[in-house]
Amino acid sequence: MRTNEERAAAVRQRVTQIKQQKRRQRQRITALMATAACLAIIVGVSFAMPALSEKLAGGYSTGYQAAAGIFGSSAAAGYIAVGVLAFALGVAVTILCFRFRNLQEQDEEDQHD
Repeated sequence: MRTNEERAAAVRQRVTQIKQQKRRQRQRITALMATAACLAIIVGVSFAMPALSEKLAGGYSTGYQAAAGIFGSSAAAGYIAVGVLAFALGVAVTILCFRFRNLQEQDEEDQHD
């Protein structure tokens, strides 16, 4: 038979385990939702890009002088826009990778406990 103190300790331990499981589940759902949102944004921008470039293009040009100028008549604006979008994508992917690594480390720690 267990004493009352042992029962109370077992109950506290079980409550802690349940809280950890719920916290991990919330973190996983948040990470999955963030991943889905990033992918939706990327897909949405990629589908919207041809329409945006058509509207913003000043005129019809041939050759390479307007290769990066999809956002206007100057090449610099296109390079800046592509650079900003690439940076934002890199930041989003980096944050997701860190979150997934933290979740894996927490899972490994919980399995060892």
